[in-house]
Amino acid sequence: MTRFRTPAWAAALAAVSLALLAAAPQNPPAQTPPPQQPPPAIFRGGVETVPIYATVLDRYGEMLLNLQRDDFEVFDDGKKQTLTTFVSGLQPITAFLLVDTSASMTLNLELAQAAAEQVVIRMLPGDKARVGSFSDRIDLTRSFTSDRDALLKALREEMHIGNPTKLWDAVDETMADLAPLGGRRVIMLFTDGFDTASRLRSEDVLARAKADELMIYAVRFRTNIRGIQAELPLSPTASQLFSNDRSRNPPPAEALERITKQTGGGHFLLLQYDDVNTTFTRVMQELHHQYVLGFTPQRSDGKVHELEVRVKDRPFTTVRARRSYLAREKN
Repeated sequence: MTRFRTPAWAAALAAVSLALLAAAPQNPPAQTPPPQQPPPAIFRGGVETVPIYATVLDRYGEMLLNLQRDDFEVFDDGKKQTLTTFVSGLQPITAFLLVDTSASMTLNLELAQAAAEQVVIRMLPGDKARVGSFSDRIDLTRSFTSDRDALLKALREEMHIGNPTKLWDAVDETMADLAPLGGRRVIMLFTDGFDTASRLRSEDVLARAKADELMIYAVRFRTNIRGIQAELPLSPTASQLFSNDRSRNPPPAEALERITKQTGGGHFLLLQYDDVNTTFTRVMQELHHQYVLGFTPQRSDGKVHELEVRVKDRPFTTVRARRSYLAREKN
């Protein structure tokens, strides 16, 4: 085996270098600080502030991320308000991911799980989530966590498949857990939108979402008609057969679109051959970069007030933000 000797001049140079290093002050190397994020918006007690989380899209459906406070106008029952809070940039979210595992979702269940996993994978530091499934029963993980591995394991191993569907009851149960928390709170549904067993209606859930200031996103899938037939009772009542009460059971797309629009969320149709990665990169970017607007209400009358958010001097823009709030009476 051939061995290589170190030349004398190289050994001398190495000794000098070591001596210089020993004499130099032992300061740790400078590190590049991580990119700064704006602090999360905090609405403190004492003076009531109405928080509004807004997404702004241009005419091509692309997000506008460079708007300033003066670009926005907020109207409470038609009266322009003075903004007391304005935050833009990256903001953390607290989310509940609910996957429909009923019979009507049989053909779409794998796609729904993959979609929910994409949300978890794209969580950022500061985000927290819980996951759950609903069919004939509602199963939810116990606590909010930032542990993506734990959330992915729950999505892959703890999904109960059953029959029929308690969609609106499941949403109501998650709202009870989200309501006491602060900040941006989101319910994300992965469902075909059919409900065949809930005691609550979509209108009941919408009213509670408005009162608790929660945002609902819906990822909708094409319905498996045979699955729907399997979920319906073998002996339906006369009212089920002949009722035209659309408020009780509105068409799935109509119910989901209404509840997401009214709460400032988004409504997406996901098909078998759609690019899941691209879709949820867009969804999570939207959730993390919403503008936070706030104002102090002029009336605390215990009534529901209509909200409207506009962007000045930018025609053809679309603003997604909640459409109302409850002006709570002062004690």
